[in-house]
Formats: sequence, structure tokens, C-alpha cells
Amino acid sequence: MPVDSHGLIPVASPDVHRRRRQQILAAHPEVRGLFGPNPWTFALMAALVAAQFSMAWLVRTWHAWQVIAVAYCGGAYLSAALFALIHDASHGLVFSGAARNRLAAIFANLPLVFCSAMPFFRYHGAHHSRFGDYRWDVGVPTREEAEWVGNVGWRKALWLAAFPLFQGLRVGKYPAATAYWDRWMVLNAALQALASAWVGFAFGGMALLYLLLAMMFTMGLHPLGSRVVQEHFVVRSGQESNDFVGWANALECYFGLHAEHHDFMRIPWNRLPRLRRLAAEFYRDEAAFGSRAALMLDFIFNPRWSLRDNIVRIEAKSDEA
Repeated sequence: MPVDSHGLIPVASPDVHRRRRQQILAAHPEVRGLFGPNPWTFALMAALVAAQFSMAWLVRTWHAWQVIAVAYCGGAYLSAALFALIHDASHGLVFSGAARNRLAAIFANLPLVFCSAMPFFRYHGAHHSRFGDYRWDVGVPTREEAEWVGNVGWRKALWLAAFPLFQGLRVGKYPAATAYWDRWMVLNAALQALASAWVGFAFGGMALLYLLLAMMFTMGLHPLGSRVVQEHFVVRSGQESNDFVGWANALECYFGLHAEHHDFMRIPWNRLPRLRRLAAEFYRDEAAFGSRAALMLDFIFNPRWSLRDNIVRIEAKSDEA
């Protein structure tokens, strides 16, 4: 029976990260010493939350164009770092114990306007455990999404600008294994609504606009938004994850070292550069990007880039019945 690849690149082989993980551990058993949570991450979370709310207070009386400029040039990077640390919490890498990691993520979510921490917890695990599975992995574009965007420049730009919306639509293909609204989701949504309302009433509309734009630019038409292209678009046959290795990687808590993260999900953000150095022979020849801005522009204007340049693992077909 032919396999429906949904217009994407069909891959029949197992997740390449599992094989490389075993190879690295065999060659460098000392890598195991990098495993485990880093509670100092919470101190950074607190500093970033304070910085974003302080920036919101600072710009409360500024003109809209000034707020937009500050959100684009600075605020987006603060939000990107918060998203990266929420991601670490979802892997249990801030504290030991699931509840404390969830609480840390909900706290880090406060300046990000919309409830996003617990929805991320809900869907992200399958991105690793069922990587490339069309239904379970919300990192895989929908058939309709890939067909509509294709390789048309203005549509790719719109896709980047509205990426949170497009990704939100992907959850429609996700099998509902559990109820969406559990106690953690309710807590996240309630506290987020209170935080955003507090900023709006206490600081004013410009402050809330700053936080909203900083969050949107992080995942939108901004060099940081090219992360969604960098991570898993196929740039070399057989390579399923790609790195960003530019100097700005530290500003987003090394979220660009994505291949390393998929190889070892139990290594926190600050130890990923050490992994890359310890196992250099496994990473040095992999395709990587040195500039997010250059990638964003090339993705939009170069017709060789298409949303169809994503893999779908055809061994997961049995889950689609």
C-alpha cells in the first residue's frame, strides 16, 4: 500500500538522533555527567521576568513606533530566552520533580501575554518521542499548510509573521489522548490572564503592547522567527535537525543547538555547548546556520525553500487509521 507523505519528504528510517545518542555515549561516556536539572535556571527565569516587566513599565508613556522598535530589537530576545527556559522546564531540567518544573514554566510565562507554558508541555513531548509522525508531532506542517505556503515568497513571509496561528491550527491533527483542561492548564490560563490584565491596568496599553509584540516577534517575522526553519527543515539528506551557531545563540539560551538537544534531552541549555565540544567529531561536519537574519531573508526570497522541505516518518502510518 502506498504511504501518504502528506506532500512532505517521506522517511522510512528510525529517528537518527537515537542512533547518534548511542554512538556518542559509546565514544564519550563522560557525557552522562552533563545530565540532570540546573536549578540556577530559575534565577535566570526570575531575572528575565523582572526585565520584561521593567521594560513594559519603562515604555508605558512612549510612542507606538518607539515601543515597536524596542520590542523588535530587544524585547524579542528576552521573550526568546523565556521560551527557551520554559522548554527546559518541559524536559524536567530546572528542578527535580514534575510539579516544580510546571510551576517554574508558568512563572516564566507571565510576561508572554498568552497562556503558552502548559500547552507547550502538552504537545512538546511527542515532538521527541514520535518525531516526524504527522499526527502526533505538531512540529510537522499540515498538508494544507505546506500546499498553501509552498515556495511563494509573500506566503512564506506571512507564514513566519503568523506562525503561532499556523502552529495552533496543527493541533487539530493531534490525537486527544487526555482532556485539554486539566488543573495545570487552568492555573496557567488564570495566572496569565491576571498578569496581562495587571500590566494593562497598572502600566497602560503601551506596556501591554510592548509585551505582546516582544512575544510575537520572537516567533514571527524577525530573525528569531527563522528558528522554525532552522530546526528541522531538510538542508542535507539524512540530517533531520540543524543548528544555529551564530554569536547570538547565547542570547536565546543556546536554543540554536537543536541537534544536540534532540540527541540528549536530559542535558540543560547551559551544558549543550560542552556537549558540542566533547563530541565535536559528531557535529562539526553537520550543516548549520551562522546568521538567523540571513536565513530569514533566504527563506523568504529564495524559491528553493518550501514548507514541503520537512520530513514525515512513514513508519508512523499505522497511527493514522
